[in-house]
Amino acid sequence: MRCLLNGELTNNRTEDKTFKLFNETLNIKLDRGFPIITSKKIFFDKGYGEFEWIFNGHTDLEFLHARNIKWWDEFAKKGRLGKVYGYQVRNFGGTFDQVKYCINEIKNNSRRAVISLWNPTELKEQALPCCYTSFNFVRINDKLSMTMDFRSSDLFLGLPYDIIVGALVLLNVAEECGLKADTLGLNLKDAHIYESHKEAVLEYYKRPIYALPTLKGRELINYKSGKLIKVKLIK
Repeated sequence: MRCLLNGELTNNRTEDKTFKLFNETLNIKLDRGFPIITSKKIFFDKGYGEFEWIFNGHTDLEFLHARNIKWWDEFAKKGRLGKVYGYQVRNFGGTFDQVKYCINEIKNNSRRAVISLWNPTELKEQALPCCYTSFNFVRINDKLSMTMDFRSSDLFLGLPYDIIVGALVLLNVAEECGLKADTLGLNLKDAHIYESHKEAVLEYYKRPIYALPTLKGRELINYKSGKLIKVKLIK
């Protein structure tokens, strides 16, 4: 809501103006539940599918389509996405696996555990430049936290799914390192809401907020209206 109240209405590369704020920050404690929006419908299986797509180094549409994820289709060029998120995470510069690098750094208590998704030399080979540009891991004793830096963040539509991806990255890396996932920090350089989403955002803020669910393996257990709901994920 602050973005609508305090953000400046600005032009951008699309025809839809945005309400914009600069450098918004948010810290999410993962011990309070899995950070998923509860006041509107979120397709958790699609968020999990995008996480798998990125974390395992995929860049193809076929992997996404098999999980009923279509939002990348509009950016594809002749059916291809190029060197997007998964490529940068697992094959940076064509040779370097940043996940393996960070796991090793974290296990050695290093302060250099950073995954960069912004490679200026390959921007022309990407259907869409990465909206979040880095993961930075910080170990404090037996706890692991991670920040996500965003060059651009669509607060209403995109950010809820980006939070799912970020939380899953942190949980998986922490588990591999034998540590407890602690805090997911978000740094949103260009935080915005599209003018066309204004009415939907106002409606969203009228809705009740429910207790956060718990992630157990690949199953999201959500307490809503006193009922236990289990969401089975695609294997």
